[in-house]
Amino acid sequence: MAALTLVTGGVLAGSPNSAAGQEETERETAELVGQVVSASTGLPIEGARVILLGSGYGAITDAEGNFRVPRTWAGRDSVEVRYIGYEAGYTVIDLEPEQTTRVTLTLSSTVIRIADLTVEVRQTRRARHVEGFLERMDKGFGTFFTPRDIINRNPRLPSDLLRGMPNVSVGRIEYGRAEIFLGEGARLGCPPALYLDGMYQAGMQFDDLERDVLGAVEVYRRDVETPMEFMRTGSTCGAIVVWTPDGAGFLDWAGELPDPFE
Repeated sequence: MAALTLVTGGVLAGSPNSAAGQEETERETAELVGQVVSASTGLPIEGARVILLGSGYGAITDAEGNFRVPRTWAGRDSVEVRYIGYEAGYTVIDLEPEQTTRVTLTLSSTVIRIADLTVEVRQTRRARHVEGFLERMDKGFGTFFTPRDIINRNPRLPSDLLRGMPNVSVGRIEYGRAEIFLGEGARLGCPPALYLDGMYQAGMQFDDLERDVLGAVEVYRRDVETPMEFMRTGSTCGAIVVWTPDGAGFLDWAGELPDPFE
């Protein structure tokens, strides 16, 4: 197991009451932000995968090694960090309700002796997904909201972006969010799968996100039109895919969009 250094700032504590507080209010939420760096060089690591093992929420680090999980369950959770060429790292953190926890996670390099090989440079998974936005849109499946579309619509809540769409049911706003059902999901009473920067967000709804994380959005109302990379096993309720404006590669991608999306 890698050495995993946890540096706290803001609100991060080992309060003995945190676990009990989580049991009492299971729906209390928190935000986790931080940076992943190399233990040997201190430089940021782009494309590292950060997963909260308890809640299933996660994020991918950007070019500066920064990541953000805008909404997860408050209380104690275990953080897993993975990146090719580094040993997986694990640590336990306490997330205070309705507050932001800041961490610095350090990964140690893996030393492996291997024979001569050819190295092929590949894009990160997230970069491939973002650059595939226009390709998926050209195929004619799903509904797509570019950065310009989102600016023009100026939704107060993420769900406002989908109001008025055919085969989309947006409920009344209660406790700061509205339930959303796509296509057959309205009849079956099951919400769509939510993806944030290419990663599935278990148990999370569209309105659990903050308005300012909407950089671009893809909406798939039926399982037959949902791309394989955004389809959960057994899912028949569609998917909503959100790309955050501060994620790796987003600004370069958005800057290259052709008219009228530039």
